[in-house]
Amino acid sequence: MKKFFAAGLAAFCILNLFSTEAIAMEGSKAVKVVQTAGRDRLGDFAPEFARYNDDILFGEVWNRNDILSLHDRSIVTICALVGSGVIDSSLQYHIQTAKKNGVTRDEMVEIVTQLGFYAGWPKAWAVFPMAKEVYGDDAAKTFDNVGEQITQTAGRNNLGDFAPEFAHYNDDILFGEVWSRNNILSLHDRSIVTVSTLIGAGIFTDALKHHLANAKNNGVTKEEMVEIITQLGFYAGWPKAWAVFPMAKEIYQ
Repeated sequence: MKKFFAAGLAAFCILNLFSTEAIAMEGSKAVKVVQTAGRDRLGDFAPEFARYNDDILFGEVWNRNDILSLHDRSIVTICALVGSGVIDSSLQYHIQTAKKNGVTRDEMVEIVTQLGFYAGWPKAWAVFPMAKEVYGDDAAKTFDNVGEQITQTAGRNNLGDFAPEFAHYNDDILFGEVWSRNNILSLHDRSIVTVSTLIGAGIFTDALKHHLANAKNNGVTKEEMVEIITQLGFYAGWPKAWAVFPMAKEIYQ
């Protein structure tokens, strides 16, 4: 019972730690994000952490939404948490925040589906009930089956003789179907999903470098990528951000 109570209390604190208030700024595309949860919950116990949470992470990072939108910052945060294996009340809160920040039901379904491939099927299964609870009353829109068709041959080129079924799933399903539904979730945002998930999971192989280059090709600007990695420093950890910056710097210079 004590363990159950402690876990519940921790979840409550995490949930409330990330509460935000967004206020439109006159004459600007930016949205002012005001955060007090750090001081409200931890001000007497951990005042410096509370300051970093309220004044730096939210007061500065989230407020640079004229460079990286709140919509895309929500995607970064959700994918970093799922990639890191954080499937708790803080994730559900950020799904709720994503909805407030304009991430639609159809986009969220595509995000979690793509996470299944890049973070693992069990994590996607764990996220879907939270997303369904948040978006349950929202009606799905009707789309054509695909947008811009994405052609991929890397699976067959590299693994066709050794693992033909995997090659098929990679080329025809992940890219031929999932990435090709870019009429629902844009290629720009699909690149954000993939990069944020890989960094959250601590994957710093050539796969990440490839997807950083792909992000550039899909319209993710240098300024956006710098903001993505900076935000990931807070949500996935400082060492992971340091590990990816040299790759991004090489690609975007």
